[in-house]
Amino acid sequence: MTERLTRQEQRERNRLKLLQAAEKVFAERGIHGASLDEVAASAGLTKGAVYSNFDGKEDLLLAVMRHRLGQEARAQADRMLHSGRDAAELVEEFADHWAEQVRSGDQDTFAQMTIELMIHATRDPVLREQLVAMVFAPAEVPSRHPLAVPGSGLGDLPYEQADAILKSLDLGMRLLTLVTPERCPPELFATVLRLLATPKA
Repeated sequence: MTERLTRQEQRERNRLKLLQAAEKVFAERGIHGASLDEVAASAGLTKGAVYSNFDGKEDLLLAVMRHRLGQEARAQADRMLHSGRDAAELVEEFADHWAEQVRSGDQDTFAQMTIELMIHATRDPVLREQLVAMVFAPAEVPSRHPLAVPGSGLGDLPYEQADAILKSLDLGMRLLTLVTPERCPPELFATVLRLLATPKA
């Protein structure tokens, strides 16, 4: 029996197809090299379907970011970091989680697209403002980052600075594991995180 979808269900299904296709196409061809026609074709839809869901290329890219950041893997990491547990214990668990996610390869295209989007945002002030608001936490944050072990280098920094360092480490190492996994294996993330989080003698 054929599944019958409501108009809203079909729209949501099409939107998801476009988000998945956009991530893949922009990762493979780059933001400037890829077109919305290619995204639509990859999703098996028309260009009109793109414009009925998104305002244009930048809006679609930001929607992919929101979608990925809201997925279970990211939500799991967020729950882990905000569980209120001991920072030293969290460092080990988060490092293992990060390496496992990278080894799975599930986020390779997202990492490529994110780097592309960030480079693109350096040339577009409006996009840059939207991206920063999405990536960085709102103004009300704890005084110390959940991974900042007291007495460590991270522990001496305010939340905003520690968060920026850890996000830079995440993005930089994701990129290097794609470019040269033999020189930057996923396990190296844990090594660097421990160095940052170990209390000073």
